[in-house]
Amino acid sequence: MSKAASGYTVTAKSTVIDIVITAIVWFLFTLWFRPHVMSYEPTTVLFWAGFTALPVAATFWFCLQMFKVTRAHQRKIKEEKDGE
Repeated sequence: MSKAASGYTVTAKSTVIDIVITAIVWFLFTLWFRPHVMSYEPTTVLFWAGFTALPVAATFWFCLQMFKVTRAHQRKIKEEKDGE
């Protein structure tokens, strides 16, 4: 196993893209959870669906970050093997 760093760098552009993607995922999960809220008031339904979608979106954020780091590390290892 390589002792080199993962090769992943965080930039402002990548952070903004990740936030936008996570916001889209949060919105989609909010829409998905709306029929499961036990209320007939639209404001209450939207609030609880959005609140329930927060941990799901946060989990998506962490998974996305782990995926990006793992992918960058695998590319770096492959480049090191090809360079030998």
